[in-house]
Amino acid sequence: MTSVAGVAGVPATAGGFVLPGELRATMRRHAAGVAVITTRDKGPVGFCATSLTSVSLEPPTVSFGVAMGSTSGRAWRGAAYGIVHLLGSDQADVAAAFSVTGPEKFAGPVGWRWGPGGQPLLDGVLAWMLVSTRTRLVVGDHLLIVADVRETAIEPGPGAGPLVHCDGRFLGLP
Repeated sequence: MTSVAGVAGVPATAGGFVLPGELRATMRRHAAGVAVITTRDKGPVGFCATSLTSVSLEPPTVSFGVAMGSTSGRAWRGAAYGIVHLLGSDQADVAAAFSVTGPEKFAGPVGWRWGPGGQPLLDGVLAWMLVSTRTRLVVGDHLLIVADVRETAIEPGPGAGPLVHCDGRFLGLP
């Protein structure tokens, strides 16, 4: 068991924090919903996120984290708008496509079009939200985006459940 440095029986770690690998191993035990978050830079940009959080209902606000050094992180440093896509249980291939680096994300199994606000809108998702950036905060190696929800749509579909991520795998819920 790893805990706060200085607690009896727990070894201290660098700077009083757990090591990155320890946090990763711990967070692998936490199941989280899977979203793909897109914006527009010179072209479409997107990434797979499990950090999406509902922050407030009034005003409607969400937050998510994006790696600073990634293409999406660089785009979100100045992005005013983007679209948050909630993936369905049958979209592990889409999540996998947006989990890797490279421009191929918008090819292969991913259908998309330019949507509201001129943002990349993925086809066949459970629901989506057009968001506008309210606040950007650098937290370690990530950029935390707090965004106001401007428009939402729940897509009609076969009634699939959500896609979740747990222990390094994508799992579909009924």
